[in-house]
Amino acid sequence: MNCLSWNCRGGGNVATVRDLCALVRAHNPLIVFLCETRQKCDRMKRLCSRLGLKGFAGSDSDGFSGGLALFWHESLFGYSGN
Repeated sequence: MNCLSWNCRGGGNVATVRDLCALVRAHNPLIVFLCETRQKCDRMKRLCSRLGLKGFAGSDSDGFSGGLALFWHESLFGYSGN
């Protein structure tokens, strides 16, 4: 199993999203965990299709600190459809 965990310090930054997508394409992880996203869950959930992952769970940031996002491939746990 291949997993990717990253303290991204801001998941809304264009460069961060570009680098994240490149990492996912290069390593094809089944699970991607992001911390310190500094974003609301709704915004992070939009990354699912760009990453090619279907499952998502997350927690909102509190202002400009915190925020978690967990993405997973549907073959791992099944599609959650959240």
